[in-house]
Amino acid sequence: MTNILAAARPYRRRILYFFAGFACVAIGLAVWHAVQASAGRIPSDARVVTVTPVFGSDPDTSREKLDHAFTITDPAKVTSIVAVINGLDPIQPGIMSCPVDNGAAMQLTFRTSPGGQVVASVTAGYSGCHIVTVSSATSLPPLDENTSSGQPMQQQVLAIAGVGWPYTPGTPPRSAG
Repeated sequence: MTNILAAARPYRRRILYFFAGFACVAIGLAVWHAVQASAGRIPSDARVVTVTPVFGSDPDTSREKLDHAFTITDPAKVTSIVAVINGLDPIQPGIMSCPVDNGAAMQLTFRTSPGGQVVASVTAGYSGCHIVTVSSATSLPPLDENTSSGQPMQQQVLAIAGVGWPYTPGTPPRSAG
């Protein structure tokens, strides 16, 4: 009987090692995924950002002044905008019920220098589900436009840039009078 138990011990150790190894891999993958999710969505070599309004399917061009595109080269402002985007939470998986999306959005194009290589592109919708999509070298999930302050990302970008858009794409026209 003692010989059978002694022979079973190495087998038990192998199973223990297998499960310990499996647990380490699972923990490593979970940590890697968490780091990837919180890692910079915008590459660190982004030095310039161009912010462009996308008026969607039915812009009211009769307004007295439409929004204008602008470019930010101030490193502190670019870093602040990158921090806002990198701080957005992913949209939680599940069924979403969204109002009609007319395509109105804020488009941000990040470059390495003025006229340089595009390293990331961000689209933040003003209608529909109000999601933020990031296109860069890695595949990223859609993000919630609301920042930790509760303010939409688009408002924070305009505030950081010190720019006021008189017409937010997707808003109803102002009444005359």
